[in-house]
Amino acid sequence: MSGKDDEKVKTLAEIKEYLERRVSELTKEIETLQKLIQFVDEELAVRSFKRPKIAEKPLPRAEPSVGGRVRVLKSREGESLATVTVTSNEIRFIINPNITVTSDMRPFSSFLIRKVLDAMSRADAERVEKGTLSPGHELSYEVILDGDRVKEIVVRNFREEHRLREIINAVRWTLETISSANITRQ
Repeated sequence: MSGKDDEKVKTLAEIKEYLERRVSELTKEIETLQKLIQFVDEELAVRSFKRPKIAEKPLPRAEPSVGGRVRVLKSREGESLATVTVTSNEIRFIINPNITVTSDMRPFSSFLIRKVLDAMSRADAERVEKGTLSPGHELSYEVILDGDRVKEIVVRNFREEHRLREIINAVRWTLETISSANITRQ
């Protein structure tokens, strides 16, 4: 190798060293920023989900968890669909007992469970696997049954305000669709 080639190799090695150092620094900064975003999202979700100014009566037998914000989820026509309790990392939907929902019903199983909750859960599992989300912070959910009827839906670790809204809207749409299908059949 000539002196010119030696100088190029040395320069390239220095550039590579610099780039590797910057990638490491930026990776640490990204991890810190992601933690900060997660913290801000959690705080926003807690502080922005407020009770409506008009007092709404909760459905009978609703037992909100301590410290949560409670509201009644209503259809566009004003029908009570569920009582919703939101805490910093949990959303609990207690379904109106007048609405019959079974776990195998089409909008419930195909839309709410598969397309919304399972999809969010899978996305979080991938984030945990890639190291961009801490284990134990991934979204999980539980469907509580009374016989074959869905009584409650509990979603944990929603973390972000937009997810909170998306989940609430998906549950509203699902229950509204099921409720209107029950009325048209009667």
